[in-house]
Amino acid sequence: MSQQLAKIGNTNRSVKPHFNASGRRKRIVPLHYRMIGMGLNAASHVNNEWAADVLSKIWFTVFKTKPKRWINAFWQQAQTCVELQLEGKSITVSLWGQGPLVVMMHGWSGSGVQFRRLIPGLVAAGYRVALFDAPAHGSNPGKQTNLLEFIGCLLAIQHQIGAVDTVMAHSFGGMAAVDAVQRGLRVRQMVLFAPHLDVQEMFQSYSDVFKLNRKLSNRFHHRIGQKMADIFGVNDIWPLYTPAKLLAQIDCRGLLIYDSEDEEIPPEHFKSIAQHWHGCKTLRTEGLGHNHILKDETVIQNVLGFMTGS
Repeated sequence: MSQQLAKIGNTNRSVKPHFNASGRRKRIVPLHYRMIGMGLNAASHVNNEWAADVLSKIWFTVFKTKPKRWINAFWQQAQTCVELQLEGKSITVSLWGQGPLVVMMHGWSGSGVQFRRLIPGLVAAGYRVALFDAPAHGSNPGKQTNLLEFIGCLLAIQHQIGAVDTVMAHSFGGMAAVDAVQRGLRVRQMVLFAPHLDVQEMFQSYSDVFKLNRKLSNRFHHRIGQKMADIFGVNDIWPLYTPAKLLAQIDCRGLLIYDSEDEEIPPEHFKSIAQHWHGCKTLRTEGLGHNHILKDETVIQNVLGFMTGS
C-alpha cells in the first residue's frame, strides 16, 4: 500500500471554483463541445457510422491555441536545446541545469510550460531538467497524435540525450510515462500529478462531455478501440490500460499527487493507482483541481522535498 506523505489544503488559490450538487468540483464543458455532442447525437439517428467516425477523429485531435508571447519567451530562456528525432518528426527538448536528468511529460492538449514553476528548485537541487511539447502540441506541426507518440518521446530522450533519473508527468502524460517504463525507459523514480491510467474510464469521461446517446457511444467505443489496437499492434487495447495492468511491473520509487476535487478524474481512480503502485508515497490536496495542482507552491515544495529526501 502507498504511504500517505501529507494532505494539504488550498493555501494560495485566488480563483473561486465551481461545485456541483454533490459538492465535487464541477467540470466546465465549453459550449462548442456541447453543440458538437448535440449535433452528432442527432446525426447518429441518420448515419451512426459517420457520427462515430467524426468522434474518433476528434479523439486523436489536439486542441491548442496560438502560443502567447510569454510562452515563447519562456522557451527562449532554456540553457540548451536538443532536436529530438522521432520517426520523421522533430521535437525540440529544452534543458536547464546540470546533474541527473528529470524529464517532464505533459498531458493531452497540454504543454511542457505547465511545469515551469518546478525548474528553479530542481536546478538548485542539482538536477538537469528537460521540458518539451509532444507531437502536435504547442508550436509543433500537426493536429493529431496518439499515446504511442507520447511514449516514443520519452524513449527517444533516453536514447538521444541520455539516462533519465526521474520522470514527472501530468494527467494523460502519466499513462505515457508508466507505459514507457514497461517498454524500456529506465528511471529511478516517478512523480505523477493527477495521472490518468485507465483508458476505459477516459473513454467514459469523453462520452460524458459530449453527452452521447448509447447507440453512438457504443459504436464510437468500437471504432477507437480498433484504431488504438492497430496503432499498438494488439487485438484488444481496453484490458491493457488499467492501473492494475500498467503498474504490475513498476517497482521504482514514486510520488502520486492528486486533488480530492479533481474535475476530470474521480478520486476512486487515484485510490486504485495508489493500491497497485506498491511503495509509492501519496500527496492528496484539496481545492486545486486537475490543473492548478502543477502551480501550487506547497505542492512544489513537497515535490522538491521528495526529490532531495528531506
